[in-house]
Amino acid sequence: MNVGDEHASTTEIVESQKRFYDLRAPDYLTGAPSDRLRAGSETGIPASERRAIVDDLRIAGTVLELGCGPGGFTRELARHARVVTAVDSSPAMLARNRNEVDQPNVRYVEADVFAWAPDGQYDVVFFGFLLSHIPPARLAAFWNLVGRCLGPDGRVAFVDEDDRGAHVDDVRDCNGTPTARRKLADGREFDIVKVFWNPSKLTMTLRDLGWNVDVRRVGDSYLVGEGSLDRA
Repeated sequence: MNVGDEHASTTEIVESQKRFYDLRAPDYLTGAPSDRLRAGSETGIPASERRAIVDDLRIAGTVLELGCGPGGFTRELARHARVVTAVDSSPAMLARNRNEVDQPNVRYVEADVFAWAPDGQYDVVFFGFLLSHIPPARLAAFWNLVGRCLGPDGRVAFVDEDDRGAHVDDVRDCNGTPTARRKLADGREFDIVKVFWNPSKLTMTLRDLGWNVDVRRVGDSYLVGEGSLDRA
């Protein structure tokens, strides 16, 4: 569904986002074609850096990965976790992940994180490059879901672009939802949610939602967050 309407609702933009990433799955993060303002800006974190980030996060036990995508982080999580439950709304992304990761301790769940009911509690909830696609109007509900997915001593960890990467995109406001345009190789255009968080602002926002999370900058344009729900 093409949106292209500054008056589009959050639901319409989210549906457009889901459709785009399902169609984009076969060549997502390959750099061809680039769907950002700056060619090559969507190639993501190099594999060696992904590995180092996950190693530093001390992943262990049962891990839930929300918005697993094509598997760049799933592969690294599976090296540490007893079991990884990889969730994504895109059948095409799940198929690519399964094909590229191919690890016996990874199970796959096709589900929309905005509608999914957790099937258990986990030691770690992880998401890579998902937070920037959560509409502000659904942020509290998303973090409520994360909290319900965590066991008593569970931790959350995430990786995403930060506000230093905003120059590679053209973000506009659609009724309170930061929105960017994406294009497929066949020329079709879709709108997606795109929030470039400042680490300090994100830390305060999460504190207001009841989380103790340390958010730090990594590299030229990324952030890493790690913490837990404040159960006091």
